[in-house]
Amino acid sequence: MSHELAREKKTDLHIPALFDDLKQVAENVTPEEGFVTTEILIERLELCRESFDKDYARVAAFADLLFGEDMAGFGDKTTAVFTQWENEGGGPSMPAMIAHAIEVFGLNPASPCVRIAFLSAIFAEIPNSLQYHGNEHYRKVLFHSIRLVATHNRIFRDTNRAFSRDQIAILLAGSCIHDLGHAGGDNLRDGVYTPGQMEQRAINIAKPYFQAVGLSNDEIGDIETIVFCTDITFFAGDNSPCIRMKKIYKHYFWDDDSDVSMMMMGKLRRYEERPRLVLMAMILHEADIATSAGLSYEQTMKETISIMEERGIKTAGPKTVIAFLREQLGETMFTEAGKQLYGKVMAQVIKQAEQDIERGRKTFYDP
Repeated sequence: MSHELAREKKTDLHIPALFDDLKQVAENVTPEEGFVTTEILIERLELCRESFDKDYARVAAFADLLFGEDMAGFGDKTTAVFTQWENEGGGPSMPAMIAHAIEVFGLNPASPCVRIAFLSAIFAEIPNSLQYHGNEHYRKVLFHSIRLVATHNRIFRDTNRAFSRDQIAILLAGSCIHDLGHAGGDNLRDGVYTPGQMEQRAINIAKPYFQAVGLSNDEIGDIETIVFCTDITFFAGDNSPCIRMKKIYKHYFWDDDSDVSMMMMGKLRRYEERPRLVLMAMILHEADIATSAGLSYEQTMKETISIMEERGIKTAGPKTVIAFLREQLGETMFTEAGKQLYGKVMAQVIKQAEQDIERGRKTFYDP
């Protein structure tokens, strides 16, 4: 039996059961008010089920890019895949992407963490028409999370730094729901910044379903913390959960002896003596910003225009890119996997943006 056929047979065994199981969960949980009705959620589940075989085949077409060891030309190849999705009206369903991850990473479909990852992927298919923080962003973030996990576990194969199967599933679940129910913009409202406000709403939407599937309070708390730290609001400074998480990461992984004890408060207290959770948060953060920062200048321009236009602003240009990559991200990825996948391209994007500024280009709407 060929490898491809073996994967198809294996998929046939667990996917229908997952859909059936999670449909029962959806029928018995009262949804968060103001997000989605039970009927709409079940309708979306059934649509994902109907399109699954076709979507599974679409993911298979770029599976080597997702899971393979060859990273040559990764940025350009991924840009081409995302452009193809755009031309086709959208990428393959996220449950189909999770199904490939279940098989390649050897995840157990009966594990509550894996069931939650699959249900989170269905949640992420509920239509969100925002120009940037919509369904295609969710899809791209899941793509990058899978690629980062595959690369990380290859780098740290047979060491205690490799992610366990349940840790992978928790990370993928967080990737799917990190911007669930996003209303556009950021967490700055009428000049007042509320850290992680929209990220917390995503958790509040998902939490009763997580509980119904049997996820422990500690596991739910871990997802809550890593999702909370995807808040990278401009101008928030050290109040940004993401910026705090990065300083904690440096403390654990870069031998930075700065005192970060005051940063590990509230939800971030879960990072205390838990460097692995900080690593998971950093992987999710890098997956969140990778499309904007580390694929190609072409893709960076598209993403920058989308996020600015979502705010009703048409000033996206090379200075915006420099501000984001240099001032917000510090011109670097933090994880080893992130550096290998996106580091060189990030440097190239900064150089191209600087060249645009030097030749007088103000916005990306200019020739």
